[in-house]
Amino acid sequence: MSAEFVHLHVHSEYSILDGACRIPALAARAAELEMPAVALTDHGSLAGAVDLYKAAGKQGVKPIVGCEVYVADDRKARSRGYAHLTLLAESNAGYANLIKLSSLGYLEGYYTKPRVDWELLERHSSGLVALSGCLSGRVCKALEENRPADARADLDRLAQVFGRDNTYVELQNAGLEVQQRVNPELVKLAAEAKLPLVATGDVHYLNASDAYSHEALLCIQSGDSLKNPNHWRFDTNEFYFKTPAEMALDFPGHEDAMRRTLEVAERCTIELELGNILLPQFPTPEGRDAFEYLVELCEKGLGRRYEKVTPELRERLQFELKTIREMGFADYFLIVWDFIAFAKRNGIGVGPGRGSAAGSLAAYCLEITDIDPIRYDLLFERFLNPGRQSMPDIDIDFAVEGRERVINYVSEKYGRDRVAQIITFGTMAARAAVRDAGRVLEIPYGVVDRIAKLIPEGPGQTLADCLKPGGELKQAYDVDPVAREIVDLAKPLEGLVRQDSIHAAGVVIGAEPLIETIPLQQKGADQEVVTQFSMGTVEALGLLKMDFLGLRNLDVIDKAVELIGNVDMNAIPLDDKRTYAMLAKGDAMGVFQFESSGMREALRQVKPTVFEDLIALVALYRPGPMQYIPNYARRKAGQEAVTYIDPRLKEITGTTYGISIYQEQSMEIAKQIAGFTPAEADDLRKAIGKKIHALMASLKDKFIAGCIANETSESVARQLWDDIEKAQDYSFNKSHAACYALIAYRTAWLKANHPCEYMAALISSVMNTKDRVPLYVNACHDLGIEVLPPDVNSSQTDFAVVEGRIRFGLNAVKAVGETAARAIVAARDEGGAFASIWDFTERVDPQVVNKRALEALVKCGALDSTGASRMGMLACLEQALAWGQKHAADRLAGQGSIFDALGFGGGGGGGDDDGGGAEAEPVRHHPVLPGGEFEKGELLRLEKETLGLYVSEHPLHAVRDQLRRKTDCTLAELERRRDGEVVTVGGIVAAVKQLTTKKGEPMVFLTLDDPTGGGEAVVFNSTYANARDLCTADRVLVIKGRIDHKQQGETKLIAIEVNAFEAVQERTEIRFKLDARAARAGLLRDLAHLVKDYPGPSRVLVSLTTSEGPKTLALGPEYRVAIDTDFLTEARTLLGADAIA
Repeated sequence: MSAEFVHLHVHSEYSILDGACRIPALAARAAELEMPAVALTDHGSLAGAVDLYKAAGKQGVKPIVGCEVYVADDRKARSRGYAHLTLLAESNAGYANLIKLSSLGYLEGYYTKPRVDWELLERHSSGLVALSGCLSGRVCKALEENRPADARADLDRLAQVFGRDNTYVELQNAGLEVQQRVNPELVKLAAEAKLPLVATGDVHYLNASDAYSHEALLCIQSGDSLKNPNHWRFDTNEFYFKTPAEMALDFPGHEDAMRRTLEVAERCTIELELGNILLPQFPTPEGRDAFEYLVELCEKGLGRRYEKVTPELRERLQFELKTIREMGFADYFLIVWDFIAFAKRNGIGVGPGRGSAAGSLAAYCLEITDIDPIRYDLLFERFLNPGRQSMPDIDIDFAVEGRERVINYVSEKYGRDRVAQIITFGTMAARAAVRDAGRVLEIPYGVVDRIAKLIPEGPGQTLADCLKPGGELKQAYDVDPVAREIVDLAKPLEGLVRQDSIHAAGVVIGAEPLIETIPLQQKGADQEVVTQFSMGTVEALGLLKMDFLGLRNLDVIDKAVELIGNVDMNAIPLDDKRTYAMLAKGDAMGVFQFESSGMREALRQVKPTVFEDLIALVALYRPGPMQYIPNYARRKAGQEAVTYIDPRLKEITGTTYGISIYQEQSMEIAKQIAGFTPAEADDLRKAIGKKIHALMASLKDKFIAGCIANETSESVARQLWDDIEKAQDYSFNKSHAACYALIAYRTAWLKANHPCEYMAALISSVMNTKDRVPLYVNACHDLGIEVLPPDVNSSQTDFAVVEGRIRFGLNAVKAVGETAARAIVAARDEGGAFASIWDFTERVDPQVVNKRALEALVKCGALDSTGASRMGMLACLEQALAWGQKHAADRLAGQGSIFDALGFGGGGGGGDDDGGGAEAEPVRHHPVLPGGEFEKGELLRLEKETLGLYVSEHPLHAVRDQLRRKTDCTLAELERRRDGEVVTVGGIVAAVKQLTTKKGEPMVFLTLDDPTGGGEAVVFNSTYANARDLCTADRVLVIKGRIDHKQQGETKLIAIEVNAFEAVQERTEIRFKLDARAARAGLLRDLAHLVKDYPGPSRVLVSLTTSEGPKTLALGPEYRVAIDTDFLTEARTLLGADAIA
């Protein structure tokens, strides 16, 4: 039997940091209480509407979609003041009006809150039921303030706007004292107005036990603490989802108001169409049929892409086009083709593809993708499965600099009211919930941080999993009352929405103005318009969703090509020996996808020689599958046999040496050996990959039967099934791997063939993340590329190549922005090189290059080419600026300079008259700059101060190879290492900060520098006691410590050991131990090749154990080696960990 009450006023977690009801649990609770319906009325937002529709539907409960809107007298007035009003959608027309009201509250009325006014309410009242509102409603507020006439007027206005049959007087009782005073007045007012009463609960959390965690949620919103007696809280603990019986106790004598909730629920019925496809029409030339136009474009593209168009190619293209037509996606392909063509026409870098779209020959012909799906065995059905009616998903990478231009093009083409970016909701993950709980409990940061770090890093970690027996958090929870208090508060907070933001890439394109279909929001006229619905909901409604991703590496490629000139990246060979030789050495710093230390080690193991090796590495280098990298490397090198349980597997997995790396390989096994159709093979991939057990079970028998029918034994068939099941835990989308391998190859090719230009472009791209600049400058030194400091007479705005060397860009100097840098370059282009600081200030507007900028330019050496000393220029800085300002003022006034009269300007003595009557250009006589210069150490310090790194010479340059051998991690790598990992770093102490702990013990913070960047080490008393004398500025230290990732991306090293670095005489030889009796054939030859890759001064000796006794082999003088970390790593990989004597 249904309950005789329905909740009509409910806030979910989409009333961000105010409501705490999770929608699936809300629907389940309504079903549990046998309520026939449940409403959702979040503050100003419809973000949860579709979620409620789906969740309630699953529970057999009617969803009532509503919104508690903010009503202002004038939505456009920039003044505070608004009231709450509860609106419910009675019909689809009402839902459409609710979408408009919720959207326009943001688009036209946003001022701290999304506000509507009476004019909007009147315009969009049809199909809506209005409840007069909570205590923050106009009617209640007027009664609370003893303004009964205003209350009557406001209620009458509601009835006029929405109609008397659609207006209800809302009665609430959460045990508040003010409600006891106001409610009798509300009852009287309803009777006078002859309007019905309806009882609601102002629900903000699901259960009574959630009151405390909801109080904490409010503290998170307000930045307050539970310990503060005056913190914001609700005045009672009765804002939960009460049972009908509990609600009846709240409203004695008002059974009619309780029953009326059922009346309202009965009235409110909406139907949402989910799973439809709402594609915009592409505006074809002369209104041509979209599919015919698509066919024409594809056939032209096929001829451009292939020298010889074979029958097989035509058959594949025809199959794809037939599928596209049958699924109704011709417009989709044309829309994507069009904006990518726009980007390419306008010089905006576009990636070669992303995801499964690279499996489409049609996309390749349209130049949506740049990977040949035929050459690399990429499958169309992995992208578009005819048996699964869902929108294609083509995500596109654009150069960051041009991404906004593409989005603007799409907005202009289809209408700005039809294009928006997509919202995303950030939730409190386990660690974040613990940190927030600790903060509102005022527990010291260090204690909270320690407890939070008992939760493993990475997505998907939950408190429930971490509290299982054996977990570190569980152990602390059981024995530490503080940990228990924090975790108990964090548990109900975990997973709740904490904030909304804009999805990094998602853009929706509508067939009609979006406000007709989905609610929008915009927090101010200068902000982006975004959907109120998240990505999944946008897709469920059938709208066209595109991911416009910004990829910095494309900007790097474009910049490098600009510096090189006359290079077509689409035409570079994919078999360049120099590129593969570089990668085989692990020299991949700055190469897309391959620059991490782990990936560089994988490159050294595999030694790629063909593009397919790079595709495999992109797919394998992930947790889990990376365990197969050594197998792949050994099989490629012929050190491990490759076997196949069915001979047909050789064609499918031969390129990956018998290892099923890609999902496409599993699909091919299902097609070729089990006889599956392409659509069935994709269903199998999806079933196994997403662990859809019912579908897996139905396909297993079909798979085994199909294998047996194709002359495979049952045992082999079952083994194939088992292998496919296992492979899905690690197999990867080959189409995506191939696309990203191509970007990686292009960056590697540029680095191998045009290293100066590539590294200059790379460093320019990371100028906004200064910590990466030292890393790449150091990589330049490793490549033998000289990096020069900025120079006003030769630098460009960005990093540039000057005579085979990289010159720092002017905008890399602190306090010198892009505007100032451009002004300097423009003045130099117009008037030639700057002769002095006086000449500089005269020709470059001092309002653009101000005192701070000029001082920074002098300090970093950017004016050294004028011949003056930095000390001298700094001494005359004020005079030089005054000269420049005066000159600029005189120029504006059209007057001669007062300095002329003082003898500092030109005075007619500048040269002999040639008799031609032309007036000679006056010669400037500037004051002589003081002589003398700073010491070398001070010059380096000034350089570091203004550039953020040492450029002309790092203090550790002479010992960097030795330092590298004593460490296993650079300072630049700290932030990428695992939290808690123990590493050894080395560097020079740039600064020392001494503190005292709460226990009164000394500790120090050491700021360290090494050639790759900087970092901070924390030395606590237990370690500091033994290292006090070492913790001083300018000391070179080797520190062993534990990685400690703080919040906001801050990383520190907690010191375990601190030792002085002592430079020693370089080794003049290296000796290897080798048992010739057990070594494989060709091992010495491989060692000789390795030595050749690292030329240097040291002799190479090999101590051999032979059947005839020990022997020593000395490699010839042409086999001298540089004994550095990379060489030693590769040598150990080749010969074994104990091979170095």
